[in-house]
Amino acid sequence: MKLFDDFGRRLPSSGDRVFGDNPSFYYKLNQPKIDYASILQRAKKSGLCSEDLSITHFQSKAIDLLDLIKKNNSFSQMTKGVHIPFIYSNPSKIEDIGTNLEEKILPALQESFTDKFPNSHFKAVLQSDSELKNNISIHPDSNYTNFIDDSSEGLIGWYFPQVFQEFDIDSQRAQLKNLPNTKGIKLCLSGGMDISAALITSPELLIDKDHYTPILCMSSYVHKDERLILVLKAYGPHMEFWCMTQMLSKHTKQVSEQWAGGLTLYTKI
Repeated sequence: MKLFDDFGRRLPSSGDRVFGDNPSFYYKLNQPKIDYASILQRAKKSGLCSEDLSITHFQSKAIDLLDLIKKNNSFSQMTKGVHIPFIYSNPSKIEDIGTNLEEKILPALQESFTDKFPNSHFKAVLQSDSELKNNISIHPDSNYTNFIDDSSEGLIGWYFPQVFQEFDIDSQRAQLKNLPNTKGIKLCLSGGMDISAALITSPELLIDKDHYTPILCMSSYVHKDERLILVLKAYGPHMEFWCMTQMLSKHTKQVSEQWAGGLTLYTKI
């Protein structure tokens, strides 16, 4: 059974809430040029990997992983969509997801983005006086706990940001239960660490003079107030992190043309 369309987007099933069965892609991303040397340089500068990691090892592991995905009958179509390689390691135990996001990940993302675009800003917006510290958990169906555990040894992966474009958040979170085994390739619903690692090393992804870009959802992260979601988005030439409501009304969750959930496939360094 075909799981992804010719744009690398997951084909919705009957239980999914989507903005449209056939996406408009009014909000779109362009496939960035993959410069492995630049990605590795930014990763080292931001402390995402060891200084000893060589360009030869990083590039060969990333290419081999992408080849495995292309050879996988269930997931090969996904590679027709935008995909970004990244490196991420976190040898220290993460005591609190929200604190890690607020004090480590977002500052590194801000530094990388403003280094690339010195005339632009990066800011965080927390709606309704919401807080990140002690308020973020991992969705149990996301496989993201495995990603965090594996990151202690260092990871090389590919982020596919538009796999769940126009899916509502609950439908994004339900997808991994319905996907087949990746036959030796680890995967998770994208969250704060992998998305940010991809954007730290490819900070131009959301900035496009010709198109509106989608809002990237950290759907594996769950706020204690389940009305709230965590996202990254462009605002003109700027990048912003938002902790924002997903509610259309008191009892109805929004399904948006602009929201894009991602899948991350990875291997250990």
